[in-house]
Amino acid sequence: MQSASPGARAFEQGLRVANIFPYRVRFTKRGRLRFLSHHDLQRLFERALRRTELPLRFSEGFNPHPLIAFPTALGLGIESDDEIVEFELSSWFAPKAIQERLGAQMPEGCAVTSVDVFLRKDRSFIDYVEYEAVSPGQTGGLRAKINEFIAKKECVVERKSDKGVRDIEVRQYVMALDVEGEKVLMRIRVTDSGTAKPDEVLRAVGIEIRADVRIKKTYTEVGVR
Repeated sequence: MQSASPGARAFEQGLRVANIFPYRVRFTKRGRLRFLSHHDLQRLFERALRRTELPLRFSEGFNPHPLIAFPTALGLGIESDDEIVEFELSSWFAPKAIQERLGAQMPEGCAVTSVDVFLRKDRSFIDYVEYEAVSPGQTGGLRAKINEFIAKKECVVERKSDKGVRDIEVRQYVMALDVEGEKVLMRIRVTDSGTAKPDEVLRAVGIEIRADVRIKKTYTEVGVR
């Protein structure tokens, strides 16, 4: 017997679980939107989803809001070809129809690239992310530095935040690192205990984070536990 499609399984599950239909949206964040904070991005999507007039599921309480979740937070100033937001509807809508409605509400630089259903019972998580960083004039001799970094068991860098400065061991998170021309390519593991930031990996191999260094997330891998 042929197994049901993910959409059909999610539809059936929604009927069994109080008409809850979860959707996962992949979108871009380019151009001037790279300076949009995570909080402002949340508000952008909440307003856009409300304007679609889709049957959104809301939280309970005195100030109900749409059930929207961002599995990862993108660093300020970083562009992305593959961000993720998840939300729930109270009735079934075809992913293509959602993509068209939501895409029509997005500002320049934020394009909806796909909409998929997923099963609520599956514990999805971000497994890893990939970045590319254009580093003009800084990649000469970088191959040797990358090989040296990969050979290390540990590499500690400083992470500065509003709470102060602390040491982060970044080698454990780097799954792959390469250079192509003036681009540095990175695959960074995301774990429950933490991850490395792309600028931290760049600094670990000797790249100076100058104004002309442009970092972009190119892919987000979702896993299921």
